[in-house]
Amino acid sequence: MSRVNDPVAAIGASAAAARRPAPFVGAIVATLCVGAIALVPLLGVPYVTSLIFTLLVSFILAQSWDWVGGLAGYVNLGHFAYYGIGAYAFSIALAAGVPAPLCFVMAIAVVSTVAAILSFPLFRLKGDYFAFATLAILPLSELLAFNLVRLTGGADGVVLPPKYVLSQAFYTALAIAACTFALTVVLARSRFGYALKSIRNDEQAAEVVGIRIFPAKLGVMVLSAAAASLAGAVHAWQLSYIDPPTVFGLNVALVPVAMALFGGSGLLWGPMIGVALLFSIQQALLVNMTMLHATVYGLIILMIGRFMPGGLLRSRLVRSLPALRFLSREIHLDRQEPSRSTSTTRLPLPERKPSPSSELLVCRGLTKAFGGNIAVNNVDITIRQGEIVGLVGANGSGKTTLFNCISKVYEPTGELIFDGRNLAGLRRDQVSAVGVGRSFQNPRPFGDLTVAENVAIAATFRPGGPALPDALSEAASYAAFVGLGDRLDQRADSLSLQEKKSLELARALALHPKLLLVDEVASGLTPSEIRRFVEHIRDIREVYGITVIWVEHIFSALAQVVDRLIVLEQGQVIADAPLAEAVKDERVLAAYLGQVASKEGH
Repeated sequence: MSRVNDPVAAIGASAAAARRPAPFVGAIVATLCVGAIALVPLLGVPYVTSLIFTLLVSFILAQSWDWVGGLAGYVNLGHFAYYGIGAYAFSIALAAGVPAPLCFVMAIAVVSTVAAILSFPLFRLKGDYFAFATLAILPLSELLAFNLVRLTGGADGVVLPPKYVLSQAFYTALAIAACTFALTVVLARSRFGYALKSIRNDEQAAEVVGIRIFPAKLGVMVLSAAAASLAGAVHAWQLSYIDPPTVFGLNVALVPVAMALFGGSGLLWGPMIGVALLFSIQQALLVNMTMLHATVYGLIILMIGRFMPGGLLRSRLVRSLPALRFLSREIHLDRQEPSRSTSTTRLPLPERKPSPSSELLVCRGLTKAFGGNIAVNNVDITIRQGEIVGLVGANGSGKTTLFNCISKVYEPTGELIFDGRNLAGLRRDQVSAVGVGRSFQNPRPFGDLTVAENVAIAATFRPGGPALPDALSEAASYAAFVGLGDRLDQRADSLSLQEKKSLELARALALHPKLLLVDEVASGLTPSEIRRFVEHIRDIREVYGITVIWVEHIFSALAQVVDRLIVLEQGQVIADAPLAEAVKDERVLAAYLGQVASKEGH
């Protein structure tokens, strides 16, 4: 970790890298596309109009699927079920004589309710389990549609009142598609969208920086389902007839998912390009092949997955062509450079005056067991305001587990009092909100987001935090403080291990913590870098009044700044004393310090 003496200079040095092309090109392309498509019905060729209409419906489905799959990172294989339920809700209402506009509203209401209810059990699952659970919704929905004869008509389906509505349905679908695309841009650049991106990367780390996970996942699932319901409703309106296999059949249900993945999930233009190309391929196969067209279609998708992971727009071929490179750009909120005249060398942290006699953290009987292994065993410690405490012990002594208990990554037994408040029953995001910030022993930044975005997420989600654009500007100060002022617009996964540790320290500081838990940030630093990092820790306490607990194996680093040591052995506290006294304790020497001294002697 390198210290930057002049954060303003560091920020200025990254200005050129931070400037991104204005999104005018994308806006112009999108406007031209909508204008050109709007002319299709005027050609007077119903077949072409129907074909483009179907493409628009596919785009709505693919793009709305990508809100859950691309933004939040959850592969929802049952997304098509919301299309089918929306189609049935619309058709049943329209057949009953309800005006068409109101039928669309009813479709959204029914599907949103279903999606909200299903989110509770579904989001208890992750990864493949979530994907397969959502896939099961499709056959279940089809079975219900077949058997709820009085409501759905069973195998006979629902016949809508005969009326030619192709043009009306076409322009409705175009409006929905345009809104879906615009909403994608808004989502990706919003505070809510950044919550989803952090969830996609690491849910635990997202909670630790103050994001409440389930409401975000519930919100995006309902929003995605509502868009799919509109696709189903407008398609049913145009078809004038639906039955269970048409709107729930597995043979068509996964096509929108494949389209989004084909183009590039998580990219603005990914679903659109995927829909256009795969739809064209699909139509060509249907016309030119009497059999095995589904096999060829599947083979194409398989080859893309094998040779172009991440989708077509993330391939080297597309990225190497200047004319197409903008298509592969991920959606970010542009960071505004702060004015030099208003920037200072101080961090945007509140300056607290800690009371050394006041208790900030009290652990009584804190215990955490994993099966028969007791990692933290009946720990009693008290941390006072403004202290810098070294937490040491041999590998496996329970240091990181204790940090995980304090930050509620793990739920311990015993009593945990912070700033006079019992933390029992609080979630990780609530513990963050009351003033606990931390780094991880193994860095866990949000890898596909930039340095500035990583820090800004913590800033904007702290209680009373700034709006996201202001948080991005604020992030520059924290990044400069830890030596990352020239890395603001680089992805976190491109940083070195030590830079990732620095990023986590900046992210934790952006939470405005009262207590900072630092887990082996100095490991791997040179002696001069260690001295600079010790200065950081000293400044954090003396200037901003932040209490620090520092886990570190490099005893010489701790010795420069800590007020006292807490030593753990097999999950128990074997020493808690000022540094000068702790180093004289024979148990401490035997358990930890003697080993370190022996190694340093060599």
